Amino acid sequence: MANTSNNTPATERGAHPLNALTPAEIEAAGGIVRAWEGWTETTKFEAIRLHYPDKAACRAEIAAGRAGAGRKAYVSIYDTTAVSVSELIVDLAGGRVESATEVPGARPAINVDEFLVCAETVPQHPDFIAAMERRGVTDLSNIQVDPFSAGNFGFEDEAGRRLVHCLVYLRSDPSDNGYAHPVEGLNVLFDLNRVEVVRVIDQKVHKVPAASSNYQAARPEIAGILRSDLRPIDISQPDGPTFTVEDRVVTWANWRFHVEFHPREGLVLNDIQVRGGEKAPWRPLIWRASIAEMVVPYGDPSFNNYRKNAFDVGEYGLGQVANPLKLGCDCRGHIHYFDGVYTVTSGEPVVVENAICLHEEDDGMLWKHTDYMTEEMEHRRARRLLVSMIATVGNYEYGFYWVFHMDGTLELDVQATGIMNTQGLNAVSGTDYGTEVMPGVTAPNHQHLFCARLDMAVDGDANRLVEMNVVQPPMDEGNPNGNAFRAERTVLKTETGRTRNADTERFWKVESAMAANALGRPTAYRLHSSGMLRPWFHAETMMSKRAAFIFNHMWCTPYDAGERFPAGRFVNQSDGSETIASWVEQGRSIEDTDIVLWHTFGLLHLPRLEDWPVQPVARTGFRLEADGFFDRNPTLDVPPGA
Repeated sequence: MANTSNNTPATERGAHPLNALTPAEIEAAGGIVRAWEGWTETTKFEAIRLHYPDKAACRAEIAAGRAGAGRKAYVSIYDTTAVSVSELIVDLAGGRVESATEVPGARPAINVDEFLVCAETVPQHPDFIAAMERRGVTDLSNIQVDPFSAGNFGFEDEAGRRLVHCLVYLRSDPSDNGYAHPVEGLNVLFDLNRVEVVRVIDQKVHKVPAASSNYQAARPEIAGILRSDLRPIDISQPDGPTFTVEDRVVTWANWRFHVEFHPREGLVLNDIQVRGGEKAPWRPLIWRASIAEMVVPYGDPSFNNYRKNAFDVGEYGLGQVANPLKLGCDCRGHIHYFDGVYTVTSGEPVVVENAICLHEEDDGMLWKHTDYMTEEMEHRRARRLLVSMIATVGNYEYGFYWVFHMDGTLELDVQATGIMNTQGLNAVSGTDYGTEVMPGVTAPNHQHLFCARLDMAVDGDANRLVEMNVVQPPMDEGNPNGNAFRAERTVLKTETGRTRNADTERFWKVESAMAANALGRPTAYRLHSSGMLRPWFHAETMMSKRAAFIFNHMWCTPYDAGERFPAGRFVNQSDGSETIASWVEQGRSIEDTDIVLWHTFGLLHLPRLEDWPVQPVARTGFRLEADGFFDRNPTLDVPPGA
C-alpha cells in the first residue's frame, strides 16, 4: 500500500481556543502594531503568536465547542538602536494594542532571516577576506559561515550589543560537507542590530583540512556503495487509520489531545486526556506538554569552543527551524500533517508545510500468557500513536516524538542526528576534549540537555508530587533472610528541585488530591527517565547560571501563567537572573494544588568514528506511566488479532 496523507493547513483557524494564529491573524496583529504609537522606523518583530486565554476560560470554550470572540496575539518587538524588548498584547477583534510592557536590557531571540543576513555579510568584510588569504584561500564562493548565539561572558566591549559569533568552514563545492573543512583559529563577532562585523578574530593560521567526507546518496562516493539487499517493508492500513482529527484535536484508542505548533517550543500538546475503555469517561492528565528549553554546552576549553552553549529554544526557536516533513521518509503509512507558522523580523508570516506528523504503527507485543495447565494462550498485539516534529538547528537535527501507548503510557522520545560540530585539530586542546574523526578534524565532547515542561492535571488540577525511593530494611527479626525491600513515599510540600539517586532507584509520581481508585488510593502517574545526566560545567560559570535548570532532574513549581521558560523569557545573552532557580526561592506550596513539572534529561556525547560524517540517531527521553490511575490493565478490551 502506498503512503497516504491528509493535512491541516496553517490557514485553517478552526474553533479551538488553543489553535495557533493563522497567517491572516499574524498579518492583522502586525498591522495593528505598526499603527501603534510606539512603533518607529527602527522597530522590528521578534514574535507574533497566540496569547493564551486563562485555563478556566479556555476550558469553558472547549466544553462549548467554540473559540471566544476575543482572540488575542502576543507580540514582542524591539528597537535596533537599543537593548530592550517590549511585550504587547493585541486585541485582534478590537484592532488595538491592549497592553505594552518594556523589558529593559532584554535581547530578542535570533531570527532565521538574521542568520541568513549574517552569513551573507561576513564573507564580504575585508578583514575576513584577508584572514582567508592568509590560509591560501581566495575563492570564497563556497565559504560556509555558521552564526552561533554569543552567550554572556561579561566582556565589556560586548555590552549594549546584540551579537552572534561565527564559525567558518570551507566547502569544496556547494553540496560538500563543510564540517569536514573547519577553518580553525578564525572567529567573527557580528552585531545583528547594526548588521555589521564587530571584529574578525584571527588567532592562529591553521591549514584547512582538504579531504572530503560526505553522506548524500547522489554523490559518487556514496552512490557507488549503496547496498541492494534491503527488501521493501510495506505498511498497510486498508481501512484507514484508527485516529481521527477534528479542529486539531486528535482522538485515538483511549487518548484525546490538541496539537499546537509554537514558534519557540515547536510541537506542543494541549489538554491531554485518557480513559479506561471505549465507553469510559474522559479524564484529564496533562494540560500542556512541551520542550520549554534545551542547551548544548561544549566541553572543549579552546578558542572556538568555549562559547558554544546554544539555547536552541530560547535563543533560536524550534518552530522556526522545523522541517517540512516528507511522506514515506520522515513518516510512513497513513499520515496526517499539521502546518506550522512563524514570523520573521518584518512581521510577515512564514508557513512550514507539514511541520508536524501524526501516524500510528505496530508496536510488538502488548501482553501475553500461556496457561501451562490448559495450554491455552492469550496474546494481544500493541500499536502506538506518534506525533512528531523534526528541527534542524545548524549542524544538528532533533526529532521530537510524543508516543501514545494503549496501556495509558505517554512517552517522549527525543532523537538526535545530523552532523557533529567540528574544529581543526590544534595544539591547544588536541584530542583531550574530543575525538579526531578524520585526519585534522576533531569533534568536541558535548551534552544535549532538554527541559520538558509538563503542566499536570491528573484527574484535575489539584495534584501533589511524590518522591519514591526503594529502601532496604536491616537484616533483623523482621527481615531474617535479608531479601526484603520496599518503596518509601515522600510528599514534597514546597516548590523544589530534586536530583536522581541511582542507589535508591528514585522516581517521582504525581498524585491526584481529588480522585481515588477502586482500592481507595490516589490515582497517579509516575515518571521514569532514560537520560538523567549530571552537567559537566562548573556551577559558578555564567553558562551554568543561565542554564540553572540543568542542575536538577526534577523541578516542581505551582502553576504561574508567567513562568513558561526555565531559562527566562529572553534568553539571548541573558545574565541568569530570571530562571527556574530564582522561582523556587519563593518557597510556594506544591501540595494539593495546580503544579508544573520541569524534567531535565539529555545525552552525553563523547564522539565516535561511527558518528561521522553523519550521526546515527541517538535517543533519550522519558515515560509517564499510569500508577493506580486505572483499576486494572486498561487493555483487556483489545480484541485478539487487532
